[in-house]
Amino acid sequence: MANLAPDDYSLDRMATYAAHFTDVNGNFSTSGSFIGNVSEESRLARQTKAAKVADDYYSLVSPLYEQGWGQRFHFAPLTPGLNIGDSMTAYEREFARMAGLKKGMRVLDMGCGVGGPARTLARSIGCEIVGVANNAWLVERGEALTKEQGLDGLMSFVNSDFMNLPFEDATFDAVYAFEALCHAPDLNVVYKEAYRVLKPGGLFAFSDWAMTDNAPGPWYYGPAGDFWHAVDWKEFWQIFQMSPFFLFFANSVYRIMVLFGVLPREVLQLMDTMWFCCRSVAYGGKLDIFTPMYMLASRKPGCK
Repeated sequence: MANLAPDDYSLDRMATYAAHFTDVNGNFSTSGSFIGNVSEESRLARQTKAAKVADDYYSLVSPLYEQGWGQRFHFAPLTPGLNIGDSMTAYEREFARMAGLKKGMRVLDMGCGVGGPARTLARSIGCEIVGVANNAWLVERGEALTKEQGLDGLMSFVNSDFMNLPFEDATFDAVYAFEALCHAPDLNVVYKEAYRVLKPGGLFAFSDWAMTDNAPGPWYYGPAGDFWHAVDWKEFWQIFQMSPFFLFFANSVYRIMVLFGVLPREVLQLMDTMWFCCRSVAYGGKLDIFTPMYMLASRKPGCK
């Protein structure tokens, strides 16, 4: 499936994730064509097991995310003359400045992924960061990458749900998140948890997905597959793999392989899942009704 996939990666993960989104006839759809047939009872039942849905999703797509997008699972405003990766680094550093992160602080990253942004901040600032992810593979991969880059003295990972953090009250000097909190089933619970573990006077800052009347752009040229915006050949190939041209070619090849029994049909389901996720954010950006970079920062009352 992907070069970064763990040894036990298999299409069983696709079946496990798809089971959360099947209609009454057992059919799976990524386009939402049967969404009206889902009962309110089913919606609520799925919401109560949101952590399990998220765990199954990231077990499925995280190796592919890293393979195609890199170790930072977020978007960034574009800096003129910089490619996507360098723009992400500039954005993370500016985010850290607005979030008030400083050397010597103990900081919590809620929904850290494989720790890409946290490593940027730990390396450039020197703060101690604890990353929380509710998926075992993300934690395992994050720990390996962090040790590989010599940052394991500044970073650690915890496999936990940020709806129920395993930390004592007033543990951290700052709490932040990159495009993670929007996936929570109840934001009130998330905010209360962030408030609880934050020391008095500490900052809680996050960048997240939001509907908007005027979205910044063209941050979305990556997921849109608009490869003519690429600033170098490495980025060109990265974005070309998300373009309609590449998808049509790859889909045609895979369909032939499925037809002749070389690959199981679940491969097409996985491709469609990634395609719809990728294109949805790009369409929202092009319509100027969506941004993944709405930032909010607030301070817990009290003295530091």
